[in-house]
Amino acid sequence: MYQHILGMHRSVRAVLPLRLGIVAVMALVALALPAPATAAADTSAEAAADLCAEVGSRAGFRGDRLVTAVAVGMGESSCRPNAQNANGPTKGCPNGSVDRGLWQINSCWHPSVSKSCAYDAQCNANAAYRISAQGSNFRPWAAYTNGSYRKFLAEARAAVGRLSRT
Repeated sequence: MYQHILGMHRSVRAVLPLRLGIVAVMALVALALPAPATAAADTSAEAAADLCAEVGSRAGFRGDRLVTAVAVGMGESSCRPNAQNANGPTKGCPNGSVDRGLWQINSCWHPSVSKSCAYDAQCNANAAYRISAQGSNFRPWAAYTNGSYRKFLAEARAAVGRLSRT
């Protein structure tokens, strides 16, 4: 088996003795394997943050408010337009509700935001802009009130920075 791998890595064959130990074989096998999927996952998260930045900017968020909006979107839905979270009955919503889209717009508290709008990235961003009083109040979002949005601030700043270069 290692001969096949050595055929792919001639420079390594010249350096290593003919009899390879198990550690050397395993190292060569690792060289022949594809890169781990983390790079793809990072790219996917970057693309999602870029989507939130793009539609958030078009909705009207600017500057630090745009960065906060993107971080909140990352914390709420990982900036996935199709994200949804069902909620059980509460005092204000006795029939339960669904948090929908990028900024998880709640179906009970914001019935004027239709299902089709909630799952449309730009329409969801427009609703978030309106609900947040043009980016001045993010308290309606759990990711903001519990502080979890903060761990996405660097990614959000990067996405907003990429937006300004396009």
